[in-house]
Amino acid sequence: MSDENLYKIVKERICDQIYEGIYEDGDKIPAERELAERMDVSRVTIRRALAELEEEGLVKREVGRGTRITFGGRGHPGETDMIVLIAPARNPFFSRFIERFQVYAEERGALLLYVEKPRREILEDCLYRLYKRGLRNVVVWLEDIRSDPQKLRRLRALGMNMVFFDSDQGLPYADCVTLDNRQAVWALYEELKRCGCGQIGYVGWDAVGMCSVREREAAYRERAGAQGVFLHMPWKEKSRLEEIVRTVFGQRREELPGALICSDQEVGGAVLRAARGLGVHIRVATVDEIAEEGRGDVVLYRQDLDGTIARIFTCLLAQCRDGGGWRADIYRISGILMS
Repeated sequence: MSDENLYKIVKERICDQIYEGIYEDGDKIPAERELAERMDVSRVTIRRALAELEEEGLVKREVGRGTRITFGGRGHPGETDMIVLIAPARNPFFSRFIERFQVYAEERGALLLYVEKPRREILEDCLYRLYKRGLRNVVVWLEDIRSDPQKLRRLRALGMNMVFFDSDQGLPYADCVTLDNRQAVWALYEELKRCGCGQIGYVGWDAVGMCSVREREAAYRERAGAQGVFLHMPWKEKSRLEEIVRTVFGQRREELPGALICSDQEVGGAVLRAARGLGVHIRVATVDEIAEEGRGDVVLYRQDLDGTIARIFTCLLAQCRDGGGWRADIYRISGILMS
């Protein structure tokens, strides 16, 4: 095997150990002689691998004191010519999102690669596989996946530039870009009030671990005061949403408010279809557009996809160009009220 391949293998092994948590920030790694013996390579090969890791800011070598691991919350130099999007393929909002993203990326000379979010593999392991293939710029749409802050920290240190969409879980190791959920729900609430609606209820998901779910319900509770949430939809039973709403509407017909704010288009669509099927007159307001034709008494708050994608791209550019000056932040994007 050539020296070129040997030094790359040594470097990859050290990175593997960092990602796996064997080496943490500030840890001293074995001396060159010991590393050479462990990996059965020359000390010259070890030095070359360590020199490259030091250039990337991952280790610090000091004469007489050895080599230590150094993590940093910095951006990593590079180009945005290739971006990986990890997202849920089955989300109805997804097709419009990726279509706009592809157009935006192509106009800026970037190739967008789509990877469906992992089901059996944890997110960070998926990201590390991409990292080892030289893919360093990723946009993550978590939906209901939980992230591991410690592994995100290691990925950031290794050189992964990350932006999380519709989530706040990436902080402080990734920028987060999301709808201004508070503004969206308040705008829907005020529009319903302007239209003369008295009692305004809320229908959302039971998956409170998700940023958008949590923030939208909190915004409703903040604005509505004593009025309660009318219904929590079971996240794990998405295929039965309309059936569930029909059942609840039938059981609680006398308790139905004059209007319902729905957390997103899936919930809004199920509520609208159930109400029409039962002949129930109720005004529906929702974040994102409902696919059904003839919306009737529906108020929508549409996300600004172009503005959101532009901000995501800007975040990646900053991480690639600002280096040590970059710090993770959350960016809330305003949408458009449509009544």
